Amino acid sequence: MLNFISDWKDKITEYVDVRFQLAKLTAVDRLSHVLGYIMLSFILLFLAVTLLIFLGIGLVETFSYLTDSRIAGAFLTVLFYVVLLLVGILARKAIVNAFAGIFIRIFTDPGETPENEPIQGDKVEVK
Repeated sequence: MLNFISDWKDKITEYVDVRFQLAKLTAVDRLSHVLGYIMLSFILLFLAVTLLIFLGIGLVETFSYLTDSRIAGAFLTVLFYVVLLLVGILARKAIVNAFAGIFIRIFTDPGETPENEPIQGDKVEVK
């Protein structure tokens, strides 16, 4: 009888340890995906800022050519960016909701394998 209880205690301890390891790996997986998205966002943000700077320079030159004044070209470019800023402010609720939906999908993704099935490559030991 004592051997039976000891075996069950060992199995329960092993089960809890495996579940804890699975929870840690799941958290690491989700965190790594979130950090990957953050790194991608920083890269895309850098490229977008660079693009906007060169777009601004190009717009200044274009508007300067059309108005025969560099100052008027610069002010028209500023006006263009102010309009873009206002559109962003007016659409902020839709933008925030879109990003919130993306983060909810990332954080609640159940993964590709069902929770109760062993992951391919895992060795299930039966005693």
